[in-house]
Amino acid sequence: MPIQAQALPIIMSGRDCIGIAKTGSGKTLAFVLPMLRHIKDQPPLMSGDGPIGLIMAPTRELVQQIHSDIKKFAKVMGLSCVPVYGGSGVAQQISELKRGAEIVVCTPGRMIDILCTSGGKITNLRRVTYLVMDEADRMFDMGFEPQITRIVQNTRPDRQTVLFSATFPRQVEILARKVLNKPVEIQVGGRSVVNKDITQLVEVRPESDRFLRLLELLGEWYEKGKILIFVHSQEKCDALFRDLIRSGYPCLSLHGAKDQTDRESTIADFKSNVCNLLIATSVAARGLDVKELELVINFDVPNHYEDYVHRVGRTGRAGRKGCAITFVSEEDARYAPDLVKALELSEQSVPDDLRALADGFMVKVNQGLEQAHGTGYGGSGFKFNEEEDEVRRAAKKAQAKEYGFEEDKSDSEDEDEGVRKAGGDISHQAVLAQAAALAAASKVSVPSVPTPISAAQLIPNGGLPVSLPSVLGLTIPGVAAVVPGAGLPVGSSDGAARAAALAAAMNLQHNLAKIQADAMPEHYEAELEINDFPQNARWKVTHKETLGPISEWTGAAITTRGQYYPPGRIPGPGERKLYLFIEGPTEQSVKRAKAELKRVLEDITNQASSLPGSAQPGRYSVV
Repeated sequence: MPIQAQALPIIMSGRDCIGIAKTGSGKTLAFVLPMLRHIKDQPPLMSGDGPIGLIMAPTRELVQQIHSDIKKFAKVMGLSCVPVYGGSGVAQQISELKRGAEIVVCTPGRMIDILCTSGGKITNLRRVTYLVMDEADRMFDMGFEPQITRIVQNTRPDRQTVLFSATFPRQVEILARKVLNKPVEIQVGGRSVVNKDITQLVEVRPESDRFLRLLELLGEWYEKGKILIFVHSQEKCDALFRDLIRSGYPCLSLHGAKDQTDRESTIADFKSNVCNLLIATSVAARGLDVKELELVINFDVPNHYEDYVHRVGRTGRAGRKGCAITFVSEEDARYAPDLVKALELSEQSVPDDLRALADGFMVKVNQGLEQAHGTGYGGSGFKFNEEEDEVRRAAKKAQAKEYGFEEDKSDSEDEDEGVRKAGGDISHQAVLAQAAALAAASKVSVPSVPTPISAAQLIPNGGLPVSLPSVLGLTIPGVAAVVPGAGLPVGSSDGAARAAALAAAMNLQHNLAKIQADAMPEHYEAELEINDFPQNARWKVTHKETLGPISEWTGAAITTRGQYYPPGRIPGPGERKLYLFIEGPTEQSVKRAKAELKRVLEDITNQASSLPGSAQPGRYSVV
C-alpha cells in the first residue's frame, strides 16, 4: 500500500509523522508495525511500569478493531496489548493493566479514569515513548481536545507522536501540530478525498419516498453482500430497524445509546455473516473495516463533508470496488454543496438536480437568506469539573419540573441512594439554641460558639471538666457549679438557672462529640443486598478476584456481611440477609464501587437467565 511504503521508513527513523490517506488504504499497519519494532528495542517492563506504546481512538468499536489487529502480531512476539474503553467492565481492564502491558489501545475518557484511580497506582504514562492518534482529526476536534491534552501532558517529552486519518481539515491541523515536534506530513492522494474505487450516486428525493426506494435497493443488492445504512439519529435508527423487520428483511442496529455488550455482539454478527444488513448512526462511520461490504446507503444525508467521506469509505477497502448511494431532499439543501464537492474531487459525475439544488442554496447564502452549516468540528468536550456536574443536575431538575415529576432527592444515575456519612450527625444544635434563648431571657451569657475541651482539662477518672463554667465559657449569676445529669444547679431553683444547666450539659456533650469526630477521619458507607441474586452472581461479587480490582479502582473497602437465607425464610431478630458493606473516604468512591458491583451482579444474572434450561417450569403442563 502506498501509505505504508511512505510511512514505514519515516516512522522507523524516529520522526513525528502526520499520515493522510484515503479510507481502506492500510493506515493501521502503517503505525502498528513500527510500534512493535520500537517496543522490542526498549528494555522490558519492570514491576509498576506502564505501557510503552499508547494508541488513542475516538470510538469503542475502533479501539476493539485496532486491538484485534495488534493481537495477531503481539501474541507471536510475546507482547501484551490491553483495550481500555468505556461501557465494559473496568475490573478486568484494571487487572490486565496491573499485570503489565506494553501496548494500550484506549478511548480518552476511560483512560483518564484509569490514570486518576487509586492515586495513579494502576498504571502510568512514564514509559510511553510511542504515541498514536488514529482518526486524528476527530481526536483534536473541540470535543476531544481537553481530554487529549491532559493525557499528552503526562507522557514523556521525548516521545514519538504519530497521527493518522483520512480527513484532516486545516483548522484541526493547527491544534494537532502543538503536540508534534517537526513532523513529516505524508499525503497519499488528495486531502479528505473519497476513494476513487467507490461509485458514488446521489438521488434527490423527498423523505416520504425514501423507504420505498430503500426496499428497491435491498431487493437488488441484498444477495450480493453486506449492506450498511446510515441515519442521523438514534430514534431514526430504531424506527427504520422496526420498519425493515416488518418488511421481511432481517437486520441489525447500532448506535451510541445501546449497551456496550449489544454493540460488541452487533459488530461481531455483522462481520461474521450472521446478518448482512446493518443500520447505524455515524458511530460506525470511522475505522470500521468489514470484508465484503458492497453497498453503503446514506438514508439521511451527512451533516458535514468529512462525515460523508468516512461514511462512504466503509466500502471499497483494500483495493476492492464499492458503491455508495446518498438520499438528499430539498430540505437538506444546505448539505448539497458538500456532496457536489465530494463528487468533483473524486472525479465522479454530478447529477443535474443536485447541482441545481446546491447552486440555488448558494444564491440564498449570498443574498443573506440562508446560512451555511458549520464544519462538524465543534463542541467543548468534558472538563471533568464541578461546574459540569452542576449544569447536569440543573438540567435534570428543569426536565423533571417540565414533565410534572416531583424532584427526586436521590440521583439514581450517580447511585446516591443508600450512601451516607459514617457515624451520624450531631443532633444537639436545636437543643443548644433553645437553651441559649432561655438563658438570654434571664441575663445568662451562653457563648454562640463553644470552646472545644482539651484533653488536659478532662479529669482522668470521670471525664468531667475541672472548672466547667470556665471551660465552657458560661457566666451564670448566682450559680456555683453545674454538673451534667444532676438536673438542677446547686443552690438555685429558678428558670434561668435551669436553662443554664441544660446549656452547660449539652455544651459538654457537644464538645466531647467534636473531639471524637476530629479523632476519626470522615468516611462514607453504603450497603448492597445480594441475598436474592442467583448463586453464581453472589459468588462472583464476594470473590477476591472481583472485589480486589474494584477496591483498587474506587478506593473503597468492600466486606461481606450477614448470611444467606433461602427464599421464604425470614431472618431472626438481630440477623441480616447476605449483603455487601461498602466503606470509602469520599462519597464518590462509595457510589462508584456500588455501581460497579451492581453492574457485575446484573451481568451475571442476565447471562444465567439467557442460558438454555434456565427458565423455571410452570405450574401447569399441557397433556
